[in-house]
Amino acid sequence: MSDLTIRMSNLSDDQKDAIRNAWLDLCAIKEHLDAPDEFLGVGASELLAACEGSIEELEQEFPFLLEGIEDE
Repeated sequence: MSDLTIRMSNLSDDQKDAIRNAWLDLCAIKEHLDAPDEFLGVGASELLAACEGSIEELEQEFPFLLEGIEDE
């Protein structure tokens, strides 16, 4: 059993839902910040970079996020 499989099996369904919801929120924020003329305020580029980094880290650590959203 791989290290990732062990880590994933230790997560409750509520924990997986929380991770998935945070990831979806970050993706929505990134999409909003990436849209032309949507948000040009001070710190927007830093916030966008932070969201992109967090999204990447979550996807690396929790590959189930890339498998799509299913009703469980």
